[in-house]
Amino acid sequence: MNFLSKLYRGEYSLPMTFWVYGTLYQILIGAIMIATIYFGVMSIDTAGIDYTQPDKQKIIDEVIERMHLGYLLAILFEIFFLLIYTLIVTIGLWRSASNRDGWFWSSIVKLIIAGSILYYLYGALVSYNII
Repeated sequence: MNFLSKLYRGEYSLPMTFWVYGTLYQILIGAIMIATIYFGVMSIDTAGIDYTQPDKQKIIDEVIERMHLGYLLAILFEIFFLLIYTLIVTIGLWRSASNRDGWFWSSIVKLIIAGSILYYLYGALVSYNII
């Protein structure tokens, strides 16, 4: 846990935080999630699922309904972990950028973070038909 607290406080260098903890670790977590989803889908009996029907949501609902509860719980845990980890990395990146000498990369990272937050807020507002 010392690693996460140091990451959260921005005590790692900006390149280390961005490339290793922000990029490489998230790729690894994503690969684990993809493997869990793959094995979860492979574990179900697909007989009787009509993949040609135009309503793709019904196909997804049928697959999820047939998936073993253990896989569903593992996927939910991984999503929750990824969300928390992403929040920690984002705060750590911002703080690491604030601790860095020089303005260029610090400004670029902060602009990317601010732009990402605005993009996700916009996506959430659009998906819920608020705007």
